[in-house]
Amino acid sequence: MLEARYRVKKREANLRMRCGKFRNIPVLFVLAVAMFSLVGGVFGQDTGQTGLGSALGGDQSGNTDVSGQMQGMQGGRGLQQATLPRGVTLQNGQDINAAGTNAAAIGNAADLAQRNLNQLPPPPPSEFQRMVATSTGKMLPIYGAGLFRNAPSTFAPADRVPVTPDYVLGPGDELLIQVWGQVSLNSRFTVDRSGNIYVPQVGTLRVAGLPFAQLQDYLKSQMGKVFRNFDLNVNMGQLRSIQIFVVGQARRPGSYTVSSLSTLVNALFVTGGPTPQGSLRHIQLKRSDKVFVDFDLYDLLLHGDKSKDVQLLPGDVIYIPPVGPQIAVAGAVNAPAIYELKPEKESTVGDALELAAGLSTVAANGTMRLERVDEQRMRGVSDFTLDAAGRAMKLRDGDILEMTAILDRYKNGVTLRGNVANPGHYVWRPGMRVADLFPDRDALITRDYWLRRGRLGQPVLSFIPLCPTGRVVANAGSDTSDSGDPQNCIPAVSSNEPSGQVSVLATTGMNGTYAANGLNGAPATPGAAGNYETNPTSGANTTTGIDTATAMNWTNGTNAGMQIPGRATQGQDTTSPPSTGGSAGSAAAATIGQSNFQPRNNVRLSEPDIDWSYAVIERQSKDTLTTSLLPFNLGRVVLDHDNAQNLELQPGDVVTIFSKADIQVPQSQQTRFVRLEGEFLSSGVYSVLPGETLQKLVERAGGLSPDAYLYGSEFTRETTRRLQQQRLNDYVSKISMQASVNASTAANRSISAADTAASQATQLQNQALIASLRQARSSGRIVLDLHPDSNTVAELPAIPLEDGDVFIVPHLPSTVSVAGAVYNPNSFLYDRHRRVKDYLRLAGGADRDADASRAYVIRADGSVISKQQISSLRRDGFDSLRVYPGDTVVVPINLNKGTNLRNIVDIAQIVGQFGLAIAAFTLVFP
Repeated sequence: MLEARYRVKKREANLRMRCGKFRNIPVLFVLAVAMFSLVGGVFGQDTGQTGLGSALGGDQSGNTDVSGQMQGMQGGRGLQQATLPRGVTLQNGQDINAAGTNAAAIGNAADLAQRNLNQLPPPPPSEFQRMVATSTGKMLPIYGAGLFRNAPSTFAPADRVPVTPDYVLGPGDELLIQVWGQVSLNSRFTVDRSGNIYVPQVGTLRVAGLPFAQLQDYLKSQMGKVFRNFDLNVNMGQLRSIQIFVVGQARRPGSYTVSSLSTLVNALFVTGGPTPQGSLRHIQLKRSDKVFVDFDLYDLLLHGDKSKDVQLLPGDVIYIPPVGPQIAVAGAVNAPAIYELKPEKESTVGDALELAAGLSTVAANGTMRLERVDEQRMRGVSDFTLDAAGRAMKLRDGDILEMTAILDRYKNGVTLRGNVANPGHYVWRPGMRVADLFPDRDALITRDYWLRRGRLGQPVLSFIPLCPTGRVVANAGSDTSDSGDPQNCIPAVSSNEPSGQVSVLATTGMNGTYAANGLNGAPATPGAAGNYETNPTSGANTTTGIDTATAMNWTNGTNAGMQIPGRATQGQDTTSPPSTGGSAGSAAAATIGQSNFQPRNNVRLSEPDIDWSYAVIERQSKDTLTTSLLPFNLGRVVLDHDNAQNLELQPGDVVTIFSKADIQVPQSQQTRFVRLEGEFLSSGVYSVLPGETLQKLVERAGGLSPDAYLYGSEFTRETTRRLQQQRLNDYVSKISMQASVNASTAANRSISAADTAASQATQLQNQALIASLRQARSSGRIVLDLHPDSNTVAELPAIPLEDGDVFIVPHLPSTVSVAGAVYNPNSFLYDRHRRVKDYLRLAGGADRDADASRAYVIRADGSVISKQQISSLRRDGFDSLRVYPGDTVVVPINLNKGTNLRNIVDIAQIVGQFGLAIAAFTLVFP
């Protein structure tokens, strides 16, 4: 016994010691809360905010009161119980986000979260709903069920509304009695459990069960027994709460404590209404074991009748019985749904249509389909005429009524669509032909054509400044801005251009959007027929014919200015690398666009031209219901008035008028615009005549100027650019697939950590190279294969022209460029006696990183001559190669430098290990 008591006392001592360590924690917690409250009051936090200070009632002056404590605690509990929406975060109990949202925003977020919590999930469909869905193809709702989707946030209605005269007083109600005259009284009295109130000098008065309308006269008569010459006024204060019961087919049955002002409809909203298996037409309110009210919710939904919405009393029971007979009304009615019928009344089809708000506007005036379950065995379908007899037809439980809609068919009409001014449906007349759809030729011009034409006459910016790389004009849209000041240029937000191109300034005028990366500043409208501009994604194409690594090394120059294909490089610094787009770009840059302005005017097709050679009639046979196409020549119908092509129309025909953008037509029928820029006597945009070639077009433009450098000309074509870009994309995809295969193979062959690291580094390099290759854009240039001494129009090739072709002829340049891995990449004056080795010597020769064996020359016409193809014939053939004006000598970088030394080291290691193996073998087996 003593030993047991000793053990118990020892355990109690250990427990006291452990608890003593945490003895001061409540005190520290209270002090911390007080400090937060004080700080909250100093910084002006009100009681509506969340946080420890506001929870303790800290107002703006730092004081604490009881009302503030209650408000803060209630707000804190409300926010803890509510689930805030996504993106709303409470930070230190003060703000919702970094922007400093106030307490009102927190309250709104809490209300929204509470509303989402109160929203009841949709109940599962009933058996009848599923049967209706299989019959009609639609899940029809139960009429009136959506009214209870959003449950109220509180069980009581608004508590600041006047009390009705028929309100019956009961225990817990508060009375505000004011008496003046011979006696003065202003007090609050609460009805006790016995139903009485005690008034000083008057006594106990029984008020329970008394209507509010009789309360004032009753109190005045009782007080008149004691006092004389006084007046009295009585109001209701705090109302009592009552307990009711909701049972039956309710969404949330149970016991509820509600306000004494609540009615039957208020209680239905609180409980979520009936289930899909519950009745909406026989909701019973039972009081004293008797049915006090049989409420039909359809009276409220259909007619707004609340006469039977009585006030609830303590102990009332709301019983929702099972649903009665149901029917479904679907199809062309105003309110398709599932409706409940009253079993004591025989309902007809007319009653069902009245419940569904009648037939809709598109209802077919004729028969109606009735689906019925015959003798609870199988379904049966019947049709009946919707006349007086049909409307008087009796309905049964489970009937499905469906009203068909009219067909989307036009009576005696034909449809005109396509490249016309007024597409739509037209009235058909006997003997009507195709020409009757076009009163004049203007009916074939689309509205977009005139809209774009009208915009051409509106003013645009007259001056657009040139900014450094990656910058845009701060006030480009202002007419009063000094755009010529470089300080007005601001950094661009984002740009997908290569770093060596500016191409970020876009001026939206009424003529279109003139962007530097579009061809010659033309509006970038891809996909439009007759649009001869280069695709905006083509870029400036300044690195055509040069490997990607070299081109990327040239994109770091400063003050690169604005580069446009075939136009001058504005404001280019002498330290910037030369443009090497086959040297034609640099040649053109020396002659074209010597001003500080961007092109603002352009000639282009506002809309694609109409296809005069083909149009079609789509017709469906009434006998076989097959569709056939009847083509005709629109030009012969409208222009030549050919009756053979003027086909007769029938009701339901669809006439389609095409444009040259819808169907590709022969080149001779296309509207072709070709741009001639540079050293022409009449540079401009020309419409190509049928059968006209490049040579004939230049002759029609007046020929070449005396300073024309025909060998350095640049001829670009949009169709060629697209084909080149497709081939480039296919090549990059093939390289990417091959790199992935090589990476997986190298990973499998790795036997050490060094091999794994090396393979990963190689994979990263390959991915970077592939990413840079994906950014490359084709130029669409066609090499004309001209002789360097060519200077006449007769030497141009007689190639047929296409829409969008651009032919740029620069003036004779006076420089030759040297680029790549040399000591001084620069441009040097042309000397007819100098060769490749002379220009390389002027550039300092190849540096230590150069791969001199793979040097090449980019000719001014776009062709390339490499050292490898010439060295096979003569040893010094490449060094003695003649250079022409506008050519570029390129010495690439040796990317494989150092691999030979690594191979030697690997071979030495293998030989050494092999020698060690032989020595070990001789020692073991002498």
